[in-house]
Amino acid sequence: MNVNLLSIGLASFSVASMALPALARPEIASGDQLLDTNVLECLSRADQFIANLGVTSDQGAIDRTGYFEDGSFRILCYEAGEESLAIVFASHQQSMEVASNFIRMALGELQGTQSLSQQSDSSPQP
Repeated sequence: MNVNLLSIGLASFSVASMALPALARPEIASGDQLLDTNVLECLSRADQFIANLGVTSDQGAIDRTGYFEDGSFRILCYEAGEESLAIVFASHQQSMEVASNFIRMALGELQGTQSLSQQSDSSPQP
């Protein structure tokens, strides 16, 4: 009987150790930014940002969601007086730094500041 319990215990441990990586939680970051525009323009900017990324996405009444192979993000747009509030959540399977950097980039794009690719294109050549 002890041999059977030991065998069952080892088998359970083996199955559990294989399942643990699947239970790993993604790293999640968030940020927000007041935009000098209305909610519809916020959503339009989010749509353009997602189109520039070229990722699969979903649209809701006040949100946009994009999907990467190793994470996802959601942009929410809320009315804030005459402005709008953009809230961005991003998840990455392994890196909080990647999720945080994505948040900063997304909020900059939504603000209407020049994108990183445009900045590098317009920088003076040595």
